[in-house]
Amino acid sequence: MRWFLPKSDDFLKLFDEASANIVLGVTMFREMVGDPAELPSKVERLKEIEHEGDRLTHVTLGKLNSSFITPFDREDIHALISRMDDILDSVDAASQRLVLYRIKEIPPRLLAISDLIVTSAELVRRAVAFLQDRRKHAEAMTACVEINRIENEADALHREALADLFDNYAHDAMLVIKLKEIYSMLEEATDRCEDVANVVESIIIKGS
Repeated sequence: MRWFLPKSDDFLKLFDEASANIVLGVTMFREMVGDPAELPSKVERLKEIEHEGDRLTHVTLGKLNSSFITPFDREDIHALISRMDDILDSVDAASQRLVLYRIKEIPPRLLAISDLIVTSAELVRRAVAFLQDRRKHAEAMTACVEINRIENEADALHREALADLFDNYAHDAMLVIKLKEIYSMLEEATDRCEDVANVVESIIIKGS
């Protein structure tokens, strides 16, 4: 019954906007590492997208504090929008490091991890969108399972990337440190996608 109470569309619309903004941001990150020319200006644009994510998070939390009726548990609303915001925070932090550390050449595995983040973000958007329709909850759960699988793949790729750094970049210890930090931030982005999937699964199970 709670899924059909008034005002639920307000939150679901904000979730949809936030997830679309995440896809926009991570796609831009993938494009910038694929073509790092004019990197500072691209990083600034990504920062604007990250700020929009912050705005949507603040609006959602403000509405949560002022709403008597919510589409599902308040703690789940808070967790969902917060974990979604964390995805862009991690990717934005990685983009900032690319400029700060003057990374000129992008390792292939960094590109591969970026591809996984884009795929995972698109699945996050799908899972969140399917929350609006109980008939599509099975599809939302399928998206969540795929997000978890991608997170595992990203973990394995992260380990491979670190091994590659120590095998092939040992002559440049500073570069190893810089790239290791960037890899960690990108791997964290996939972790946050998995967190979103876990919240979505919890919401669906509670509402079933």
